[in-house]
Amino acid sequence: MHVSKISCTFAASILGIMNKRIQIIICWMAVTLTCSAASTLDSLLNVFEKEVAQSSVYIERHQDFIKALCASKPMTPELQLRIAREYQHFQSDSSRVWYLKLQDAQDPIYTQAYVGFVSLLASTGHYANALEMLNHKGEPTLHSSEGYKMAWLLYTDLAANTQIPELQTEVQSKVKKYYESMLSALEREAPTSVESSLWLQLYRAQDRGDWEEAIRCSEQLLAQYTPDEHQYAILAYGHAMLYEQAGDSIQRREWLVRSAITDVLCGITDNGSSWLVAQDCFDAGDRKRAYRFSDYSFSNASFFNAPTRYIQNFTPGHLIGSQHEYELRRSSVLLTIFIVLLVVALIAMIITMIYGFHQNKRLYALNKQLFSVNSQLSAMNRQLKEADKVKEQYICRYLEVYSDYIRRLTTMARKAGEKDSAAFMDREMDNFYRSFDDTFLSLYGTFVQDFNALLKPEMRLTPKPGERMTVEMRIFALILLGITSSAKIAELLCYSPNTISNYRVKMKNGAIGDRDTFELQVQQIGK
Repeated sequence: MHVSKISCTFAASILGIMNKRIQIIICWMAVTLTCSAASTLDSLLNVFEKEVAQSSVYIERHQDFIKALCASKPMTPELQLRIAREYQHFQSDSSRVWYLKLQDAQDPIYTQAYVGFVSLLASTGHYANALEMLNHKGEPTLHSSEGYKMAWLLYTDLAANTQIPELQTEVQSKVKKYYESMLSALEREAPTSVESSLWLQLYRAQDRGDWEEAIRCSEQLLAQYTPDEHQYAILAYGHAMLYEQAGDSIQRREWLVRSAITDVLCGITDNGSSWLVAQDCFDAGDRKRAYRFSDYSFSNASFFNAPTRYIQNFTPGHLIGSQHEYELRRSSVLLTIFIVLLVVALIAMIITMIYGFHQNKRLYALNKQLFSVNSQLSAMNRQLKEADKVKEQYICRYLEVYSDYIRRLTTMARKAGEKDSAAFMDREMDNFYRSFDDTFLSLYGTFVQDFNALLKPEMRLTPKPGERMTVEMRIFALILLGITSSAKIAELLCYSPNTISNYRVKMKNGAIGDRDTFELQVQQIGK
């Protein structure tokens, strides 16, 4: 029964591992397809942004995977080391706990745990504890290139954070010592290890400044891992730094984003690349992404629980956060101004509507009076069916009534024996023409210019001083209104039909285009 239970637990753990890898590989296939379609930095950033939005799912999945490992039986030193390494870039406190459980383990598990533990202490800023462990166990414990690399990176970090000149000299000597020891170890391992050989070539290329060769070696190292492995993210980060040294900023940014994407998909919370991606977005003016990625990195740093991560990234994170707060405040101010303006506009609109309502009431009252005075015009307007002819028919009817009114008054004056009936007629006709000109041009404001545009330059007309239209213009204004009979035009304007016909022929002869279509062109003015 006990053996059966162990077998089931182990099988469940293995199944969880396989499911996790399959899910991540599927995600990376989607990433590759998306990026290959455009092959641009922006497409990578779109993928990273999308994955960051569901990063909590990947973190929970990684956490469940580690829990499955912790529940596996039997709990061997190898399994304990595996759990410690899984926690190393996920939760620093838990990783320390599992590494400490391996203090009494036998080699080679002990050595691997020792190197991993010191690396964890160094990466989380516990330099004193890391140095104490390193000095206590001594160099023979390091054995491999991985151990010397750990010591080299530890002293490199110390050199970057040490300001005292005397300590700088000592630390730099340690940096050089462990770097040379690492290269010597890589030379010993190179004949039997392709990876060690590539690392050796990469470091030597870096030493002589051959960035093209270093990038080539880095590409071969990357080819040994798949994007579902955290080591791929670490190598992609280093690959980006090589491109930075080579001066290729585009490739640097692309590989940083690739590294960050793998971190997300693997559920890693000890992020290095995502901070730099956020900073790059901020420098490029992409403030929204910069804040989103910075917030994601801060959240992960809190989960990972390493105070040094906050210190290392405080300046860029604070700058991005401050800028985001400034933009939020600015947006808030703009929104407040917009709301105030909107309220003012609404109030103005309400006042305008109230004023318009009262004006409409007054206009309505005036219209009622006008319609009651002129019942004939009101009856005609009610019978009109086409809206675009209302104004023309209104004017025509108005002219008929007005001219008939003048003729009747003149006839009455003659019957009454008025001596100045002719002068009266002239005055009334002048008023009639002026009223007609004002009324017509209020509807067709550009008629004079449009009419002259249809005539040859020498035939174009200019109204007399004090007048707005000539006789010819009035004749063709009536034609535009639909009155085409010369007799009817003569009746309205108080001219003889022959005079009207002569004016019409004269204007047709002066037309720029076909004289036969001249009047049709006049009728299209303003339509």
